[in-house]
Amino acid sequence: MAYYRPSIKEDITVLAPKMRKQDALEVWHSHGLSPLDALAMSFKLSVESNTILDDDKEVIGMFGVGEATPQVGIPWLLASDKLRDVTKQFLPESEKWVKRMNERYDLLYNYVYAGNTTSIRWLKWMGFSFIREIPDYGVHPTNFIEFAKHKGF
Repeated sequence: MAYYRPSIKEDITVLAPKMRKQDALEVWHSHGLSPLDALAMSFKLSVESNTILDDDKEVIGMFGVGEATPQVGIPWLLASDKLRDVTKQFLPESEKWVKRMNERYDLLYNYVYAGNTTSIRWLKWMGFSFIREIPDYGVHPTNFIEFAKHKGF
């Protein structure tokens, strides 16, 4: 059965070469980072970082939350294409995690690459609101969308 656990540094090097294309483009456009560097930065800057494992205990994704302020969390998720194979297990667990983070933080927000349709569908399913489109966001500017979820909504 697929599950998640606290991340360890080794998860970064396992996931980086198999990061899905949309996620790799997102981190390249936003921060100019490779999958390896993006995962390392996310892991380092997170208050909480988790790793998703499939039924074979293969690393298929990482997610977590950074902290802008004690009231504002910055959620993130980077994964391989194999995440879609465990959608039925991942969706309810991610819903619980987002709810727990929204109890901890008054506001969760971040930016998503407009071409990352998989992440956008997940964010909609999780109840995030899409605040605005930003046409020239990032180090390698392209279209991004700001999203947020306020405590209690």
